[in-house]
Amino acid sequence: MSFQENRFPIILGATTAVLVGGLAYWGISSSGKYATAKEDYDSAVSEISRLTRGPAYPDSANVSAKGKAVADYKTAVEEMQKSFDKYRETKISNVGVDVFGDALRKARAELVEKFEKSGTEMPGDAHLGLGIYTRETVNAKNTGLLLYQLKAFETLFGYFADARIKEVHNIHRPLLPEEQGKKVDLKGKSYRQHPIEITFSGRESSLRSFLSSLDDSDEFAYVVRTIRIKNERATAPSAKDARFEVPKEAAEEASPFGAGGFEFPDEEGDADDAPAEGEAVVAEEVDAGPSDSGQILKQVLGDELIEVFVRIDVIQFLDPKPLP
Repeated sequence: MSFQENRFPIILGATTAVLVGGLAYWGISSSGKYATAKEDYDSAVSEISRLTRGPAYPDSANVSAKGKAVADYKTAVEEMQKSFDKYRETKISNVGVDVFGDALRKARAELVEKFEKSGTEMPGDAHLGLGIYTRETVNAKNTGLLLYQLKAFETLFGYFADARIKEVHNIHRPLLPEEQGKKVDLKGKSYRQHPIEITFSGRESSLRSFLSSLDDSDEFAYVVRTIRIKNERATAPSAKDARFEVPKEAAEEASPFGAGGFEFPDEEGDADDAPAEGEAVVAEEVDAGPSDSGQILKQVLGDELIEVFVRIDVIQFLDPKPLP
């Protein structure tokens, strides 16, 4: 049997053998890669399981540093809590309605006296933001809380008098939730706010003095939440605002005719001292003395008041949260 007669079967057999060999090699190679990938996967899963089951493993130096940092933080927080103890008001007891009313009237009278001495004007119906209780009866359940507010606001307005604020225009005290019949849950809170809003006018120096007093208070903690300051004058001062006035005495001394006006030669002095006809009269230079630069500066820069709106919160600190 010749090759020519059996060429097709021979070629088909050879091709089949090559393909089978290729498939066998690919199968063996893929099986090896799969086994390697499977081993890597199982190893990764095993390591992740070990890490998730076991505790973290910082070294001893890191553990010591972390412990010190936590202890220092706890000490700092405790010291900060103690610094607010003087402002802490954890137990507020209610008083009689008449007791609260008397306290309000007394605080109002004392404030009026302070304002009169300092020259500070205030609204006629202002009762430290609690004027509503001159017209309505206070709820006996709220007298303790409102008495706390009254004392805090009395001290606050005393700072106005001390700073010589020119005029208090308006006082607005938002009602507390308790005054509106609502319940307040203070569980887990370390403080509560008692806000009041005031508009007033005065010198810039008076505002600085007032704000400094808030910061220096040892009895109540005051926080300025909002402040807006506006000059009462809308336009900037110009050179026209400066009035350089010559003192009357200096003007008279500088007169070419003397302090008493025109002098006739035969009345005072010698006739030879009189100027000849056509001769110019030269006024003797007179030293008017040093000018008041402070007064001139005030005239140029202006001496206006400032108008201020401020919202202040009295912070009532409660029982501190225990540290772990």
